[in-house]
Amino acid sequence: MPRTVDAVARREELAAAAARVIVRSGVAGASMREVAAEAGWTTGTLVHYFRNRRELLRFTLETSLEGRRRRRGNRDSRDPADALRVTLHDALPIDDDGRLHWNVTIAFCAQAGGDPEFAALQRDAYRDFRTDVADRVRAAFPTESDPLKEAERLIAVVDGVALQALFDPESWPADHQIVALDTALAER
Repeated sequence: MPRTVDAVARREELAAAAARVIVRSGVAGASMREVAAEAGWTTGTLVHYFRNRRELLRFTLETSLEGRRRRRGNRDSRDPADALRVTLHDALPIDDDGRLHWNVTIAFCAQAGGDPEFAALQRDAYRDFRTDVADRVRAAFPTESDPLKEAERLIAVVDGVALQALFDPESWPADHQIVALDTALAER
């Protein structure tokens, strides 16, 4: 009897392998052969699930961005201010998942610079995040005159802290990242 393969799970497994290769070797180093080797499969298996490298890279970025979006959605709290704080904390590279996401995102920034399709994926993810944070700002601080502008400010803090934490992790451990973000929240 032939084995049944969960195609969605296999594609996600291959995208996770691609993400690891991208973190280690950059987008340019994420060849079909390297990704297949990382996953423990043949390139033939990889081609069965992804027609080409571009399709694999796109799916890898989409999977990373969607994972972060789902994580935000699963962290709701009864207290709107706490929900905002947790949403922003979850966007920081304070754990393995967060560091992986940020490293993949940064690797794809260079790709997005010359590729409108990858730029659109990043732009749409930021717009979604900005809307989510603005909604949480509105709920947490009903008197806030411009929730969208406050969301943009807070996301800029997240981005700045995240970049520093990735490039200088010894100076920016998780607790330091959280204090920096909480300070920005308290300054509103």
